[in-house]
Amino acid sequence: MLMIAIIWGATFPMVKGAVETFPVFSFLAVRFAVASAALVLLTWRSLLAIPPKWIIWGLVTGLMNFAGFALQTYGLHSIAPGRAAFITGLYGALVPLMLAMIGRGKITRMMWIAIALSVAGLMFLFWRDLTFSFTLGDGLVVLCAVAFAAQIVMVGFFPRDLDPKPMATLQALACFGAAAVFAVATDRPIPMLPADTLGAAVFTGILGTALALVVQSWAQRHTPTSHAALILCTEPVWGAVASVALFGEVFTPLATLGCVLMLVSMIAPDLAVTLRGMIRRRATPEPASFGATAR
Repeated sequence: MLMIAIIWGATFPMVKGAVETFPVFSFLAVRFAVASAALVLLTWRSLLAIPPKWIIWGLVTGLMNFAGFALQTYGLHSIAPGRAAFITGLYGALVPLMLAMIGRGKITRMMWIAIALSVAGLMFLFWRDLTFSFTLGDGLVVLCAVAFAAQIVMVGFFPRDLDPKPMATLQALACFGAAAVFAVATDRPIPMLPADTLGAAVFTGILGTALALVVQSWAQRHTPTSHAALILCTEPVWGAVASVALFGEVFTPLATLGCVLMLVSMIAPDLAVTLRGMIRRRATPEPASFGATAR
């Protein structure tokens, strides 16, 4: 799971570099073509066993995932990768809000604290030179976090007895189809694919999408969900580290404070669940619960 968080973090500067000279939708089409091909090879047998209604739901969920990636990638045109990574992490606070809105959960006191910390962190992150600076790129990445949160909520409707791997394949196929349609409509003539852009597409497609989904499906069967969430919440940190190393991104003291507050807001609810579970297990030993859904 830590490996996946590091890979996801590394994709932020990699994608930014790739789309500086190559159209966004064409890049996403190549990325998800690679991911879809890899996942179809792994899951084509189990795809045949999925009921039609869940095939449709998986494809619709994939379209929401595509919206998140498209908004994030366009946002990376104008903001630094590390900044985008932390804003994307807002989906962690948005998921419980959405669940409460549809009557599938309630917001605990710890969640309200986490939401307040994430809002405060955003304010500091957007504060530059004594002025509040909110760009179009920031807005696109905020919307990207909303889309990713909605996708996570939609994945939560999948029946637990369904194999999660073919559902991941359906989402990748939907992302590829949507990206291909937009690429044909907006990127005429289709440009030649530079070698470095192809490398980024293969890396993000195989490692950042296909392998990540397969590893998650396996790892979260052996790791409590709260532990997995804590590990995945380090994604923005790795994104910031990669951006500083590759792009020389500089975080002001206020922006750094904002990043810290946002990171605390991401891990606080899951850390509370983890600590509560440890206390309960010490008092009354019982099998740990396992589950799985992540971006």
